Amino acid sequence: MYTVSDIVSSKIESYCRTWRMELEDTNSILTGDKIVSASSTAQSTSLSDDIELGAVCSQSWNMTISDTETAFLGKEYDTYLYLVDYETSGILAGEKIPMGHFTCVKSKKSGGSVQLTMADRLYFSDKPYVPHIPIPNWNRSVEDDICRQLGLQNGNDYTEVRLLRDKNGRRLIDKNGKVLYSKYFYFKVSSVPKDVTMRQMLSYLASAQGEFGYVDRYGKYVRKWYGKSVKTLDNNTIDLPTLSERQNVIFGIVCKVNDDTTLSLGVTDTTQGRVLEFENPYMTESLLQSLWRRIGGFSWYTTELYHRLGDPRFDIGDVVTYTNGTDNYDIPITNLGFNFDGGLSADISAVGLSVEEQL
Repeated sequence: MYTVSDIVSSKIESYCRTWRMELEDTNSILTGDKIVSASSTAQSTSLSDDIELGAVCSQSWNMTISDTETAFLGKEYDTYLYLVDYETSGILAGEKIPMGHFTCVKSKKSGGSVQLTMADRLYFSDKPYVPHIPIPNWNRSVEDDICRQLGLQNGNDYTEVRLLRDKNGRRLIDKNGKVLYSKYFYFKVSSVPKDVTMRQMLSYLASAQGEFGYVDRYGKYVRKWYGKSVKTLDNNTIDLPTLSERQNVIFGIVCKVNDDTTLSLGVTDTTQGRVLEFENPYMTESLLQSLWRRIGGFSWYTTELYHRLGDPRFDIGDVVTYTNGTDNYDIPITNLGFNFDGGLSADISAVGLSVEEQL
């Protein structure tokens, strides 16, 4: 979740607010009333009905702009939202909220306006991966290589030592009392599968570490998994959500390494709970154990909700808590779509199998 000042935070949660959008490239800024409307899509899963390890999804904006003179196609833009200061008609507290770095991939003129489709650099990742580095090589080097080919900065910090923790945030300690830690699951990529795409390779590297990948609001490629709740939502700012009757709980994982090898941990009987199944040619038993310690037992409610006071501080993969005054429901944001027209609303969902599918 993006952090802003107290004055901007208070205004975001107020019904008395006006938003403006801004596009910046190296030579110009397009702001104000010229951006008539815009809608975004972002997701942390490529599946329509389930959470996923290793999803690598591009984010996009569709915009209507009252400017038919500018040539947009192929240009790259930094995108911002900001609140209007009613006293000065300027930017409230001088704070613009970055919403991402995008390339215009489609442009259609109609009358006095133009419809644009803006996408992040993962939009181009379905091309075959041809290594520009020696193979075999370390996963970090492969990830760096793909990011360079896509024109992305790799925002994953491989130098930071991280303590391994369980799903409740407790430090993991071995039988001898030694604190366990990891330097981001280093492993060797021994070979590159035939006809594999850059997106598929990034997916393998992400799922091996129990994460999904996306381009953040600064235009960097990052990986993450769902953590603690960042905000509580109630019926004052959202319409009544649609919630599953029972929680989804990850009881097991199954990874197909190749035709002869399948690794698994936890309960793999799908009648007992959620079992995540995925393919990864680089998976090892130690990698699987490491990621299982973090995601095993993860629980959430399948949810769809309309956020009347759309909050641009939310990021894909954030967890929010919905409260009805009696019960609390943790909701990982797997799908996030903003709708801008001077106001700002959001469609938020957490995908998951229906109750019938879990029986």
